[in-house]
Amino acid sequence: MKKILFATTALVATAGIASAEVTLSGQAEMGIFNSGYDLANREENDDTQFFTDLDVTFTMTGEADNGLTFGATIDLDEAADYNNPGRFERPGDQGGENMFVSYGGATLTMGDTDGALDARVPEMALAGGSLADDETIHLGFNHSDGFDFDTGGVGLSLDGFGDGQIARFDYAYQGFTFSLSGEQVANGADVDDFGNTIWGLGVSWSGAVSTVDLTVGLGYQTLEDAADITTVAATAGFGGGFSAGLTYTKANVEEEFFADDIEHWGIGFGYEMNAVAVGLNYGEYDAGDSGETSGFGLAASYDLGGGLEARLGYGYSDFDIGGIDDDYDTWSLGLRMNF
Repeated sequence: MKKILFATTALVATAGIASAEVTLSGQAEMGIFNSGYDLANREENDDTQFFTDLDVTFTMTGEADNGLTFGATIDLDEAADYNNPGRFERPGDQGGENMFVSYGGATLTMGDTDGALDARVPEMALAGGSLADDETIHLGFNHSDGFDFDTGGVGLSLDGFGDGQIARFDYAYQGFTFSLSGEQVANGADVDDFGNTIWGLGVSWSGAVSTVDLTVGLGYQTLEDAADITTVAATAGFGGGFSAGLTYTKANVEEEFFADDIEHWGIGFGYEMNAVAVGLNYGEYDAGDSGETSGFGLAASYDLGGGLEARLGYGYSDFDIGGIDDDYDTWSLGLRMNF
């Protein structure tokens, strides 16, 4: 009987493997870095530190008999949250996992995924990369996925302002992609004078115009009684490995949350040739009487082959907020291993 049960289990497992695919990928980084500024204590930090980071991702995909494709991923770096252990096992919490179903040009994705604005609007980090994300955590870069509490980066977006679980529907047709998304603020409950759902709309177009590879994106997000955000951006890839981009964002914020509306503009450049990739970007935030910030970032990488890269990053930030006028810089140097 044990042999029969074992054989049956093996057949079921084999059948599952035959109809689906599970892959494992990861990355590791090692080097040195300087974080530049301690935002919590409002003081500069000029100490050079060791930098080590490891991330592992499981990806699962399959296809139904009618051609519908489906899949899921789990990012162990996101799932292993020491402040909230086991959160990815709770269906009401987002813990680094996402799932999708897709048929034709239509796709529904839920979980740890981008809102419609972030999914459709390109950012200005166009080439290269760094260990500590110096090129994107300076105070002039606009993260379309919102404020990053882990790194101190800034962004005009409402992604992550709720419970982190996002549902997004995409439809792609002849170079255009249309997106609609929703994120619950308080697990579906309505919060007085605030709202209950962050809604997002976005559209992008990618194609060739003469010899230029062009991407244009427009996104809108709103949270009832809190804020409305509109972002437009365009990037272009030219011959010889050069690229450039522009972005503009306007955030209309209710006075009880922030005294002034906020505007951002940014520009980015990139160069990629053979094993070399270099990116440079600059941006400014203007919050009226509440203050302003600006900054630029540089990232450079060299492909050593086999998944190994050498990386260098630098970021400079300048801010005048709440009577505090200061500046600081960050940098990092080391190796990235892709598996």
